Amino acid sequence: MHLGNNVVGIVLLALGGLLIAAATALDFIFRLRMARAGNRNVFIRGGTLNYDEYHAVRGRHGWPAWPVRLMWACYVCGIAFLIGGFFLQSETHPGGRP
Repeated sequence: MHLGNNVVGIVLLALGGLLIAAATALDFIFRLRMARAGNRNVFIRGGTLNYDEYHAVRGRHGWPAWPVRLMWACYVCGIAFLIGGFFLQSETHPGGRP
């Protein structure tokens, strides 16, 4: 069974959006943890959270390190899926027409 580029593009766009949403939710959880650990200005810094500072606090509180790595993997894969989905939806291929 051959799926058209539009179907695959829509699936990639949906997966990319879900992965970006998951990464954003994980980032919010990290900010909540930092706020509960005493760093009250994590929500007013805009989009920047110092993950080195998070890792230092993580070590003191016994939080695992893998969720931060998972968050970055979700961001990278989500962006890649979104780019691939946009290319398939617009039927434009990097490097010219096949």
